[in-house]
Amino acid sequence: MLDDIKNIFRGNNFIGQIIIICASVFVIQNIFANIFPAFGTEILRWFAMHSYLPSFLTSPWSAFTYMFLHGSIGHLFWNMIIFYSFGRIVYDFMGRERLLGLYFLGGIAGAIFYLLVYSLQYLGGEMIVDTPLVGASAGIMAVVAFAGFRFGDFQMNLILLGPVRLKYVALGLFVMNTLLDISMNTGGKLSHLGGAAFGYFYFRSLDAGKDPAAAFLGIFQSIGVFFKKKPILRVVDNDIKVKKSRSTQTSAEAEARTDAILEKISKSGYDNLTKEEKAFLFNVSNKK
Repeated sequence: MLDDIKNIFRGNNFIGQIIIICASVFVIQNIFANIFPAFGTEILRWFAMHSYLPSFLTSPWSAFTYMFLHGSIGHLFWNMIIFYSFGRIVYDFMGRERLLGLYFLGGIAGAIFYLLVYSLQYLGGEMIVDTPLVGASAGIMAVVAFAGFRFGDFQMNLILLGPVRLKYVALGLFVMNTLLDISMNTGGKLSHLGGAAFGYFYFRSLDAGKDPAAAFLGIFQSIGVFFKKKPILRVVDNDIKVKKSRSTQTSAEAEARTDAILEKISKSGYDNLTKEEKAFLFNVSNKK
């Protein structure tokens, strides 16, 4: 089992990495909180998102770290189930980098919207209790919303219901987790709204030829480039015409196969793809 976990972190399995990290943080958080009760309070103080602006300014990194904390095993379990179900579709079609950027930017957008609403209430004269926000659901809702808009006509096989179009599944999750009885878990549902809004924004941005996720990752890649060794020069083939011909032929074959797989998804659902077909889609998306 330990070797399997190591392989997840050695590869590009971003979904598996997030699930393992969130589960590990939950276990460690609860073990230490039970042994040292004050530890749990300190964790929330430094790493949970705050609704009160002065508190947030003492730990601005919490707009990112709150996504790795969860309030209960049920909270963690259902978040990871939804993330896996929708994240693997975005992962296979759009690639790891876009899923990563969408997830984290959606989570940050949810945190900012949560803080903004409470700050406006405070400016309006309402007393604000500094309520800590935890959970990955804002980032997950961004993934759900994006998948619903981008791949809405594809089918997802649901237990007891069978094949259902993705846009209806996404809409149902948004309504149940965000709009129904907003008086309960108000802070969490506000973050859901922010995350879903970013998912829609990302969908429209890609249609306009812009990729906020790429820009977000570019910041970290530009920092990491200083720590990379310069590539070793290699002798390359000078027969450009032959290479171009082969590349054109390969591209046409890949496009035809991609169209066939997409047609299969629209007819019988994503879950009916073979592992080889999913791997093919993932490889094609990473070349875009």
